[in-house]
Amino acid sequence: MTHTISPPSKTESEPPEIHERPGRGPIDWLGGWKTLFIASALLAASFIGLRIYQGYFAWWNEAGLNSKSPAFTKYWFSLFIIEVLLAGAITLSWWGWLAKKGKQLVDKPITHREEVRRIAVFWGLVGATCVVLYFMASFFPNQDGVWHQTAVRDTALTPSHIVMFFWAFPLGITMTVGTYLYGRFWLPKVYGAQKGFPWSFFLLIAASVTEMMQVAMNEWGHSLWITEEIFAAPFHWPFVTYGWLASGIFACWAETLGRLLQIEDELPPETRTETVAEAPARTAS
Repeated sequence: MTHTISPPSKTESEPPEIHERPGRGPIDWLGGWKTLFIASALLAASFIGLRIYQGYFAWWNEAGLNSKSPAFTKYWFSLFIIEVLLAGAITLSWWGWLAKKGKQLVDKPITHREEVRRIAVFWGLVGATCVVLYFMASFFPNQDGVWHQTAVRDTALTPSHIVMFFWAFPLGITMTVGTYLYGRFWLPKVYGAQKGFPWSFFLLIAASVTEMMQVAMNEWGHSLWITEEIFAAPFHWPFVTYGWLASGIFACWAETLGRLLQIEDELPPETRTETVAEAPARTAS
């Protein structure tokens, strides 16, 4: 038996929706959630690729053990320069685009469907930020501790530092600030200028910036004391602050979840299930 589900009726406050290709709706995997998969895959690929690079050029052929050797300059100092320039270019380009595009969108009315899609994209950016936070605050720091308890450093630009401090850490700032800019302009009912600066992003951005600043103090401490065998050295303690500040990321989900519930209440009763739950097709068997 086959029946047809009629399109949801429109209200005066809800402009006609643009026809979407099947599977590309606000909460479809290839629709609103696409940002999560693409961003997370690209970030994880860069980190895993650099870890493979480390394994080969840092230890196996000893290119990363002597900072005065030509091999170190070729394989590691050049990577350091590339990372700094690439991270800077990506950050400024993305932030600039978000600010420019966002100012054009912030005052334009949006449908509930579009707002749901933007929240899905926002959650995708938060998820991609989690990928960066894991690598910058867990994976590479643990690797760094093992490296410096195994090999004596003769430079602050060790292979583990070059990847962690000059790629993973800057991308943490890139993602946290960029995610806020998206929320600021694309989700004005949650993060608009009239709402003030949210504590959630104050904590989250402060976490990534604190981590970057703590690195400088950490290297200063290591230049004064040889404490490679003591991982819990006093100048490592402030890193714990980062973990507490990063918990602000959970509030980002809670704040936008509250807006989703408001959207559900704002919709006419006959359109709630179809518009927010996003039925996979208008014709069902």
